[in-house]
Amino acid sequence: MKVTAPLLVLLGFIFAPIVGARPNVLVIMVDDLGYADLGVHGGREVRTPNIDALAAGGVRCTSGYVTAPYCSPSRAGLLTGRYQTRFGHEFNPHVGDEAVLGLPLDERTIADRLKSAGYATAVIGKWHQGFTKDRHPQSRGFDEFFGFLVGAHNYLLHAKAAPKFGTAHSHDLIYRGREVQKLEGHATDLFTDEAIRFMRRDPAKPWFLYLAYNAVHTPLEIAERWRERLPSSVTDPARRGYLALLLGLDEAIGRVTAHLRATGQEKETLVFFLSDNGGAGRKGFFAYNTGLNTPLRGDKGQMLEGGIRVPFFVSWPGRLPAGATFGHPVSALDVLPTALAAAGRSRPEELDGADLLPFLTGSGKQAPHAALFWRFGPQRAVRRGNWKLVDWRDFEAKTNSGWQLFDLAGDIGETTDLAGRHPEIVAALSAEWSRWNASNREPLWSGTPNEDPVGERARAPTPKKAKNR
Repeated sequence: MKVTAPLLVLLGFIFAPIVGARPNVLVIMVDDLGYADLGVHGGREVRTPNIDALAAGGVRCTSGYVTAPYCSPSRAGLLTGRYQTRFGHEFNPHVGDEAVLGLPLDERTIADRLKSAGYATAVIGKWHQGFTKDRHPQSRGFDEFFGFLVGAHNYLLHAKAAPKFGTAHSHDLIYRGREVQKLEGHATDLFTDEAIRFMRRDPAKPWFLYLAYNAVHTPLEIAERWRERLPSSVTDPARRGYLALLLGLDEAIGRVTAHLRATGQEKETLVFFLSDNGGAGRKGFFAYNTGLNTPLRGDKGQMLEGGIRVPFFVSWPGRLPAGATFGHPVSALDVLPTALAAAGRSRPEELDGADLLPFLTGSGKQAPHAALFWRFGPQRAVRRGNWKLVDWRDFEAKTNSGWQLFDLAGDIGETTDLAGRHPEIVAALSAEWSRWNASNREPLWSGTPNEDPVGERARAPTPKKAKNR
């Protein structure tokens, strides 16, 4: 599928080379966002005008994927531009030997690479890539860190005394650098304030900001100012909490984009927006947030489209067409090589991602990827063209599906298994998945029942005493 945009505008982008001053790079990653909850994807319960405007101002990738249906491994893929299964980061780093848990130290991050290209770098919000000092963001290429280390965090914060770095990892602690802060307010607001502060920095250097909001992940806490904007027709307390977080998130995105416009940085900033996985709309799931993934099937934690296909927008006014859609599969793996290309750096051969700029401008006629692959515990999948072969986990039945084949061109909801009709495609794709998997390694730590329910890949060291995660 080609990029669609008004013809004259598109032709101008095709023939305009991506050259000139290095742009700022802003990666906005949100947490557990339901595919169907944005207005641009048909959501109507609450309005999301600012996120919708960001999508309309650039290219909306309608087959945008992450590399895992869970938080930490998905983020590891984005941060490194490599399938996280290549280096054993298959599950969330819950508890165990903290010398092992988290992004391996021999992996280079997007911050490492852009810092070496002369960028000022910061991560604001959720880290979830390890807890030790050598896995702290400021040990992984980021000049600045403001946020939390764990997988989830409270929103309604109250200033109080807290222990120093390294003595606790609760859902109440916010760090500036390596020091605990005493803060009042709503986490989404605080992260937005900090993002704007960073974007006001000395313009002598271009900047890279990884703005990792924890919204709309649990806990589903409602700020008072959002109560009156919640629809009275929605009575489920959990759904009301989720929608309140979504309203706050949309306001935050509006503040960020308004700042870029007001300071003249909008045309100088390459922006990515995506979720780390699909909505957690499965009742009984420990991170259940009511997120809707319609028309996609499945949820967070599953290899069905609802777990791994996410809202995925790329904006760079003046360089990428506005109001365009791109239908070929793209991946969070592509963020790093695309940012490097915009910065004038070549793509390192060890990366699995692709530079999307030629494709999003229309000059690249082929798909960025011949195929995309996934492995998450006993779950596995491959997509080549419109064919998707998947072995997914039914958590209610506590069984795996075995290989199922879907034609996503006409069955985005994965309702009709075509494996019996096309055994030759099943054989070819399963063999291709096995060849890809041969370059992966066993997990460095074990998963939870939601991640690795039969323990097929658990090769973790004996866990130490659990801490509060």
